[in-house]
Amino acid sequence: MDEKFELHSKFQLEGVFWDAARPDDKFAGTLSCDGKRLELVTRAELVTPTPAMLMGTDEASVPDVVHGFTVKGDCTIVGLQQINTPGLLDYSRGRGVRWRYFRVIGACLMGWHLENDTAEVLTAADLTYTGISEWFPGCGASIARTEGASVISLPKERRSVLDVCVLAKRFNLLIKIDPNFQFHLGGKNFSAQSEPIIMLEPANPRSLQWFVEVMHRLENFLSLCLGSSVRAKTMRLIGKSEDTESGWVIRPRGGKIEKPSIAIWLRCDSSQLSSAVASWFSMSEEFTPLENLIYGTIRHSSLFVETEFLTLAQAIESFHRLTDKSTVAEPQVFAQVKEDLFGFISQQSWANSAIGDRCKEATNFLNDPTFKTRIQSLLAGIDPERLKTLVGDPVAFEQTLRQTRNYLTHPGTEKKGKVLTDPKELFLFNQKLHVLLRLLMLKTMGFAEEAIFDQMFQQSHRYA
Repeated sequence: MDEKFELHSKFQLEGVFWDAARPDDKFAGTLSCDGKRLELVTRAELVTPTPAMLMGTDEASVPDVVHGFTVKGDCTIVGLQQINTPGLLDYSRGRGVRWRYFRVIGACLMGWHLENDTAEVLTAADLTYTGISEWFPGCGASIARTEGASVISLPKERRSVLDVCVLAKRFNLLIKIDPNFQFHLGGKNFSAQSEPIIMLEPANPRSLQWFVEVMHRLENFLSLCLGSSVRAKTMRLIGKSEDTESGWVIRPRGGKIEKPSIAIWLRCDSSQLSSAVASWFSMSEEFTPLENLIYGTIRHSSLFVETEFLTLAQAIESFHRLTDKSTVAEPQVFAQVKEDLFGFISQQSWANSAIGDRCKEATNFLNDPTFKTRIQSLLAGIDPERLKTLVGDPVAFEQTLRQTRNYLTHPGTEKKGKVLTDPKELFLFNQKLHVLLRLLMLKTMGFAEEAIFDQMFQQSHRYA
């Protein structure tokens, strides 16, 4: 379709809709989005009140997929949740008026009818993101001045700046720069602003779910590279034919967009960026929850610095669990220790009591490193002088992290000397945790510590 929609577009569209599984059963309604929530409200219907309506037990099933034809063309809606059935029931007169109110928790595809969000029929996608245009080179525009005029030249073809094959996910990723040229009638006004277009081309057709997952993982990757919250802006999907099967995804989500800071941007050439992209998508699926934990914290700033602190502390511990499989003792040694302990417990009079079960359960985790050991291990992998520059005294940093975590997660425990409770102190400490996590993630992707340290230093001193 010609009209462009953003993931957070605001609109109110009248249309006719139907359950994709029952195309003959159509209903009129309004599809609307305020930039935060996507909703579908049906037209009011005249009904005969029943006892089930009064009790709220007569609700019709919610369609898995809804197709529609609106004033902007075809659309597909997936993931509906019925919120309410407003209206009026007049039992004395035997009539009533009702309509249905749905919240779309999945997505809407404007432009064509998709069977469902798992059908592997999509061949390509074009994505744009906030805050990345200055990070990439321009479109290649030039200006030539003569005596009588200034001539601005824009390339006809989009300039390619990256082309990488991601073997782990079996897709090709291209980044091209669109001049985004706009010219108004009569030459009264014109503009050109370079915009990176990230193009995904899987080896085989994929589903809407697959493309949405890759979109979010790229969102996290770009946030890591820029050191600020990057959000997906638009997503255009293509089926078998770009002319007949293409559409724009609408999927509003909460979370802030941060203004990028050039001082903390990752600096790398196209070869390094290609390797980083391939490395990012080669990471085990176990890393995905960690990604969402880290970058969800960045995007969804909490009113409570304590909440942010606990999330970051959990993320750091999770990072160590995923990247370091060390144990207190060798597995064969621990197996013998565990057998001996279980044997001792089974011989006691309280073996079958609640405390006996608790002891057996606790024994299973004796070989796991403590939180203190995990943090010390992560800090030991960083150059001592650089580490001191970023977080101060490593010993005091670990104690503050551990003691504050224990104090906030175990109400009623003794408040030790390194516990932070002042909101300003917690906020500043959270910034150190953000920098530490970013440094650890970038090193895991293959970037040398010395090559990225300047950006980490600048980020750590933004609020100093």
